[in-house]
Amino acid sequence: MADFATCRIQDAIVDLDAFERLSRSQHCGDLQSAAELYRGEFLADFDINSEPFQEWLSVQRDRTLAVVCDLLHRLSELQNAAGDHDAAIQSGRRLVMLDSLSEFGQRALIRAYAQAGRRGEALRQYKSCAETLKRELGVAPDVETQLLANEISRSNGAREHSLPGPTVEDPEPAARASTSDRLSARRAPSRADSAREGTTTPRWPCLLPNIAVAVAPVRNLTGDPDQQFLVEAFTEDLVTDLLRHGRGLCLRPLSDDRSASDGGNRIVERGYDYIVTGSAQTSAPGLLRVNMRITDAATSEYLWAGRHEFKPEDLAPIQTRITRRISRELHVLLLQAASRRALAKSRQDVGITECLSEASSALKGKITPELTAQAQTCYLTALAQDPRNVEALTGLALTCQTLVSNPWWGDPRAAAAASDLGREAVAIALDLAPGNAVAKLIQGMLYSAGGQLELAERAFAQALGMDHGLGAAHGFAGYNAALLGRADETWPAIERAMRLDHTDRRHSIWFFFAGFAELLLGRTETAIELLEKSLERNPSYGAARLFLMAALSLIGREADATETAASFRKQYPDYRTTTFEQLWLSRSGSSTYRLQIHPLFEKIRNLGVAN
Repeated sequence: MADFATCRIQDAIVDLDAFERLSRSQHCGDLQSAAELYRGEFLADFDINSEPFQEWLSVQRDRTLAVVCDLLHRLSELQNAAGDHDAAIQSGRRLVMLDSLSEFGQRALIRAYAQAGRRGEALRQYKSCAETLKRELGVAPDVETQLLANEISRSNGAREHSLPGPTVEDPEPAARASTSDRLSARRAPSRADSAREGTTTPRWPCLLPNIAVAVAPVRNLTGDPDQQFLVEAFTEDLVTDLLRHGRGLCLRPLSDDRSASDGGNRIVERGYDYIVTGSAQTSAPGLLRVNMRITDAATSEYLWAGRHEFKPEDLAPIQTRITRRISRELHVLLLQAASRRALAKSRQDVGITECLSEASSALKGKITPELTAQAQTCYLTALAQDPRNVEALTGLALTCQTLVSNPWWGDPRAAAAASDLGREAVAIALDLAPGNAVAKLIQGMLYSAGGQLELAERAFAQALGMDHGLGAAHGFAGYNAALLGRADETWPAIERAMRLDHTDRRHSIWFFFAGFAELLLGRTETAIELLEKSLERNPSYGAARLFLMAALSLIGREADATETAASFRKQYPDYRTTTFEQLWLSRSGSSTYRLQIHPLFEKIRNLGVAN
């Protein structure tokens, strides 16, 4: 039997060729055609269980993503210059959706809004940008972004708009922030800090443990001083990428004073749990070798090591691959720490089967922080005994998705940490069981909650391809379609979900999804009926109450709308309308969806839900 097989495809039309050719053009029409060809990740539906193939695929996906981001930025500028501001806004929205941390993209969208005369939306986009950067990286927008926003604010005479971040008159702290500054500003309190200052109890009662990770500068062992800049740039980008993919980790800088040998007690005293170190050296003419390690700070034991050889010009894709692998390994360590803590707090005689049964029972009741946390603890306890248990991994990812979808349960850091851990947990589950439809469904739910709607749509389709009778996949696919601006597809999908899934708790969700979509479509009376049915099954369903008040106001039932608003304020006294508005606006760049959702939040704001 042959060990290898090769095949050649002849006379095939490959849209990637056209995409790359058109993306190099300077003409607006060509760039638009290229943007339309990019419909999601490269080879998203293609899977070969091979690590070399997966590494190659990861590089290609990152490369094509970078190409589409660049062309969307250029396309938005060309459309603005041509006066086609609506098209520029659409391009900018898509760019921000693909990379929300790119201030080039954020500025393109803000500028497009302003040039279209939609200054209020431009300022709201700036606030969204500032909140995202603060949450993800712990930094303010850069000076150029602040200047743009303040210019728009002044031109509109909108003194009431409060722009977050440093004022433009004193931009230096944001402009000069180094990677170390960003890490220090973003880190959570260390164990020593917590002991001195005390801790507060968040709404979410089962926060994951903080693990402090020190990132040391990659050492230049090439013997070539000219390579120092390359090595330093590698370190900077490594830290930035880890911040993006590891929001639940306490990343902290480690100075270059013999950091790699600073093990044992000195590291422990500093409050580190793990340390990431690396070195670069010449392996052959024209090639660099980067060695990366993760070390236990207390024992100096190597927990993971990776080696990569590449040409210096190939640094960017190699670095992405290294970062993703390090992020995965750090999340595995985070998962192990959480599992050990859960096991220590549980009864010593509890077994895996009992843990899974208790978790399942908790999730069958109302969706509350306490019950979801209880289920999460049970899944973690099961994983402490069997780290490869697919049911426990998918269940844990589901509890993480629930927190992401209900960010008011805890602080933004908790939701971000849950999002990243859920993504890694379900990816591990799918590595172990590629045909698991429930795991693929939960992956889609996490994508959707994180605003990656096209990836979510693909994951739901894959889940249904594995099990067409999976009612939840139909339901969440229908809701995702509404966020993509295709609300007319939601009700048929919900009907299928309700036929297949008779769980009363689920029906509360299905009625909300359907009512939300009908409201977007302007069928207000039907929306009210569906939202009220959702609340009959789950009176604490805040999202259903939020949009019910808007629907009642739209048809002139102001007294009922005011009563519903008062009930909502009582349920969420600490959260402003903008918290909820941002949740529904940040998840979609669809122009159709934005036009549908904005009037609803205008009604909600007019009801005085928050000032």
